[in-house]
Amino acid sequence: MSDRTDSISDELIKLRDDEGRINPAKAVKWARKNTKSHLHSALIWDDAVAGEQYRIWQIRTLIAVHITDSDGGRRFVSLSIDRTADGGYRPIGEVLEKPDLRAVLLADALAELKRVESRYKFLQELSEVWQATHSVDRRRKVQAVAELPKTA
Repeated sequence: MSDRTDSISDELIKLRDDEGRINPAKAVKWARKNTKSHLHSALIWDDAVAGEQYRIWQIRTLIAVHITDSDGGRRFVSLSIDRTADGGYRPIGEVLEKPDLRAVLLADALAELKRVESRYKFLQELSEVWQATHSVDRRRKVQAVAELPKTA
């Protein structure tokens, strides 16, 4: 990690309460008062910019929560290839029908599962989940190599 990241981490850890929790609202209040802190410099203080970013985050949440199928599953997905300045969500049915988009969705899902694994790898009860994830990832990579054009 960088010195700046370490400093932000240190500042956040120092803000823990008596039960060891870090309260985000209290951390913002502390950062607002401590303008020379690394935490202060990591936050957006222009309310117009921060407000717009928050509204975009709210719309993402509303898409995920309100546009669902009868079982509560998502009907739209955000693919990593679409996460640019414009971004956007695609209907999941269309993504699943197109092999190239389906491959991106699978790679995104596996990347997300790897992030979840890094947070919870200490839970032995989930070891079978991580093994299954690694197995699917290996099969996906083998298939990708098999699909490469043959050279003479």
